[in-house]
Amino acid sequence: MKENRTWRKIEFNDILSHRKKDRIIGLAFPAQNKGFGLKSTLEPAVLSVLPSGNNVEFSLDNIDFNDNDVKYYVCSVYISGFDEFKIWAEKHNRKKIIVGGYHPTTFPEEFIRYAEKIVQGPCDNFYDTIAQEGQIVNGILSFKNLPRYDLYDIKLNQQVIPDKKKEDRCGSVWTSQGCPMRCDFCCSPMMAPSLISKPISALKKEIAQIKKLSPKWLFIRDENFPLQKDWKNRLDLISETKAKIYLFASANLLNKEVLRFMKEKGVYMICLGLEDITVPYEKNKKLDEVVDLIKINKIYTYLSFIVDPLKIVGREAGEEFYQKLMHRFHELKPEMVCGNFLMPFRGTKIWDKYYQYVGPDDYKHYDSKTAFLIKNPIAREKMQFFMFWYQWQYYTSDFYNKNVRKFAVNDTLYQRFCELYDEYTPRYEKLWDVRP
Repeated sequence: MKENRTWRKIEFNDILSHRKKDRIIGLAFPAQNKGFGLKSTLEPAVLSVLPSGNNVEFSLDNIDFNDNDVKYYVCSVYISGFDEFKIWAEKHNRKKIIVGGYHPTTFPEEFIRYAEKIVQGPCDNFYDTIAQEGQIVNGILSFKNLPRYDLYDIKLNQQVIPDKKKEDRCGSVWTSQGCPMRCDFCCSPMMAPSLISKPISALKKEIAQIKKLSPKWLFIRDENFPLQKDWKNRLDLISETKAKIYLFASANLLNKEVLRFMKEKGVYMICLGLEDITVPYEKNKKLDEVVDLIKINKIYTYLSFIVDPLKIVGREAGEEFYQKLMHRFHELKPEMVCGNFLMPFRGTKIWDKYYQYVGPDDYKHYDSKTAFLIKNPIAREKMQFFMFWYQWQYYTSDFYNKNVRKFAVNDTLYQRFCELYDEYTPRYEKLWDVRP
């Protein structure tokens, strides 16, 4: 009996050793931020790619690993994380590195010296995808594998949402990828040229998994959720989580009946793209009418807007733009607004107009909060301050607090903007002592 126990111990240790050498490690570039603020994120996309198995893990920190213990590094790389990825990849065995995400999809040639496989487009089937011949391959979607939420702590999702407290758990799910609308600035069609919907059967399994995480808030990550013909069935499933739901949509797809159904199913907030207010968008022809309907149904409105820094060069141009923007805020009364500087993406309609302003040094600034198209550092800093400042002015105005909602309620929206106020005002005051 003693010899048998010894044999079993040796066999078990061999299994553990084999598993250790076959580690599959998922990483996201830029690295996941564990704190509250601008860089906080939802679940990393790589969780949808990582296969099942006890040898799989997700690393929050992009540290140096021992190549001898690792079979594959699965890396999701966004544009702003490219420099960070290159530094990390040069310290590891290229033959073990698999990359995917937006940047590898649109700039695959920039990864040839850093990765064994470059995966383009969405993917959830790891082994079949990397089994394809060639260094650059298309991602394979099978919808058979659930995202590896077990490898990630949902408490890290410190999302900025009106009324969300810091301790509230926030989850997310995508039911479709891609968008056929082809807005001139949007990169979504680069990842998925046509709308790809997750089968209802796969969504049902995923929702069952999400329910176990007990999120109080849930973000539907689809670019335009109501584009799907069966979106009602999907929302019906998602509502089983009992979470407060927020989602992206476009005004041209919303009406009285649609909004009534959304409210019944727990939709708390709808994000609409106000975009560049100097450009007319077909999808926003009925924006005012739709926002009124959203308010009638007691759903929050989240308006995201785009600032093209090349259009607001000079004080007069900047003041004219932001006065128009504030006028729209007063007309539409959104509970939440979010400003984004224009980020030209390769393959979009506007790329030819802006590519001359974009170089590899700008990749790290693809965070939507940096006016990198402006090369004068003082002018850039001032533009970044004023984009924040006009949002702050809206939130702290008597108009917002009397006609929309109270701002200082210690939710994550209020906390984040207080952080930004503390960050930006000293920087801007210092700029007054510097002359261009």
